[in-house]
Amino acid sequence: MKRNLCFAVFVALVLGVPAFAATPAGNGGEIGFGFGQTDVSSGSTGIDTAQFVGVRGGYNINKDWQVEGQFASSSENGSILGTTVDTKMRLYMVNGVMSFHPRKKEFVPYVMAGVGRADVSVDSAGTTASDNAVAYQIGGGTRIYFGQSKRMAFRTDLTLLRQATFNDSSTLTTLTGGITWNLGGR
Repeated sequence: MKRNLCFAVFVALVLGVPAFAATPAGNGGEIGFGFGQTDVSSGSTGIDTAQFVGVRGGYNINKDWQVEGQFASSSENGSILGTTVDTKMRLYMVNGVMSFHPRKKEFVPYVMAGVGRADVSVDSAGTTASDNAVAYQIGGGTRIYFGQSKRMAFRTDLTLLRQATFNDSSTLTTLTGGITWNLGGR
């Protein structure tokens, strides 16, 4: 069921967003998706890395500043003392993004900081435990625009996320790559 939902969101983004991207609007916004790898290194969940998938949508306040919402999910299986452990984490974040505009207009590097919520659930031998906590993240990356209108971009970033669920404070490092579309003016 969850894979079908992820596939439906992916198809909607790939087919639907380019049509909206052609509409000029004031400051515009951005929408996109990404896939990545998260370094978890957690003894409490039994996993070291997890696959990451997320969607983002943002509004450009001006040329340099953007506010974006982010939903991301990661899951992985691990083992603690020979017992299989399934771990899932969902992030709900609000990020502030500051873009830089070098001479080469195809490349738009940025830094970001955000705050939100991390929901973590762990399932082991039929027993499920869940917890949530405030999460903070910082990071940076770049958008590399392509195509004739330069409205689509490959977006890659590296983020550090801090959260404290199950009385275990951890910092997760995530490397993400994906596609983003500009909605309105660039």
